[in-house]
Amino acid sequence: MNRFIDGKMKTLRFKLPLFWKFSLAIISIVLIFGSINSILIYNNVQTALQSETKKRALFIANSISNQITPSILFEDYITLQNTLNSIKEIDENIFYIFVLDNKKQVIVHTFTTDFPIELINANTLMENQESNTQLLLIKDHNNEIIIDVAVPILGGKVGVVRVGLRESSIIADVQKTVNIFWLMVAAFLFVGIVGALVFAKFITKPIKAIQNVADGIDLNQIGKKEIPQIKIREKFLGKIKMLFRAEDEIDILADRFNQMIIRLDKAYRDLQSAQSTIIQSEKLATVGTLTAGLAHEINNPIAGLQNCVRRIKNDPSNIEQNIKYIKMMEAAIDKIANVVSNLLNFTRRQSGGFQSLSLSDIVENSLLLVGHKLEKLRISITKNIPPELPNIKGNKNQLEQVMVNLIINSIDSIEEKCQSNPLCDKRIIMNAMKEENYVCFSIQDTGKGIPESIKDKIFDPFFTTKQPGKGTGLGLSVVYNIVESHNGKILIESMDGAGTTVKILIPIYT
Repeated sequence: MNRFIDGKMKTLRFKLPLFWKFSLAIISIVLIFGSINSILIYNNVQTALQSETKKRALFIANSISNQITPSILFEDYITLQNTLNSIKEIDENIFYIFVLDNKKQVIVHTFTTDFPIELINANTLMENQESNTQLLLIKDHNNEIIIDVAVPILGGKVGVVRVGLRESSIIADVQKTVNIFWLMVAAFLFVGIVGALVFAKFITKPIKAIQNVADGIDLNQIGKKEIPQIKIREKFLGKIKMLFRAEDEIDILADRFNQMIIRLDKAYRDLQSAQSTIIQSEKLATVGTLTAGLAHEINNPIAGLQNCVRRIKNDPSNIEQNIKYIKMMEAAIDKIANVVSNLLNFTRRQSGGFQSLSLSDIVENSLLLVGHKLEKLRISITKNIPPELPNIKGNKNQLEQVMVNLIINSIDSIEEKCQSNPLCDKRIIMNAMKEENYVCFSIQDTGKGIPESIKDKIFDPFFTTKQPGKGTGLGLSVVYNIVESHNGKILIESMDGAGTTVKILIPIYT
């Protein structure tokens, strides 16, 4: 069924169980063929009965002709009348009998009322004609149809005998035959509908089993636990184990469905493995961009350590000086250990489920990794993260990677803008707030922004607008996938030349 919506034809769909489809098909076919056969039976039976009735009427008329010949010759009209009356009483289907002489005058008749004059010329015999049959409509008797047979008496020398048989008996017999046929049709319909019910149940039961398994599949559990397999027709009536069975298309469908589930499970595991590899690769690529800054963070404390060691060697007896330098050396070592520890934690593959995390800690750890790049470009950082902000639910390592990637993107965008405008504003603003069941974190920069023409491509893998060697094109794609895996949301607002704001919503830990 179709309908037009907004100038376009739409298909109107509705649910119709398989049983009703089978039943409607059977009812339609049986009624169509039943109606056609009913008409054919009616016509054929009526024709056959009419033919037999004509033969019977002819036989009766010939018998009467032979039987009444002596009475006519001796003009014994009383005997003639009694003979006709007795014959009519024997057969209820005889409507009338009358005898005409050679001048077409009625000699005797069986009508209880006046003789219908119009019958005399309704059926006439030609010369040397042995008989003649006509179908007559008697208007004075409820338009009854009569089979009228005319037979000559003594070859037409004495007169003509006319016999009229009712056709109502023929119609009654035909109607009876048609009624019996329709009773058979009704019985066939009943058997057909019962068969449709059984057949539909036989088909739909395994299909419903497939549907129930399909509805019960939790996509979030694929790759984590075993997915149930479809098992159909293992027991007859659900009780008796089947020793053998002839498989059909439904069994093949169930088998293909089971194979599809297995392939889906394997594909999902492979996808998860590939995604983990991509995330790790992007993480290592990010570390590569931070190498110069991290080396600076390590080289400065090492230079301080070397200076302290040299001074201690030059004046080892100066205890007060040595204690001061040892404290400075401990501070330098702690700084190096902190940088290395943060780097190792960032590059490490972290497994396990989600846990309660502080957004403030994630931001601080991420800023430690990119601190040198911020200082080098003199980019100011503004953090508006309320201390009472609830913890979020997630993977610490992955969320730090998201944060580092977004900060690096903002730094690179500001750096590119400064190349054409050295006096441009260089700021990154971080805000966080609670929104319903999420913590909304936003990072806003004053970089060059994103052109409108490429906004729909920024999350595509390997798409990048950075200069060669400055990025892999996987940063935002990995960010998007990580946020999605945390059941979060990511939104980007940007204007070309006016900076970018990235909003990330992560569910609150409950």
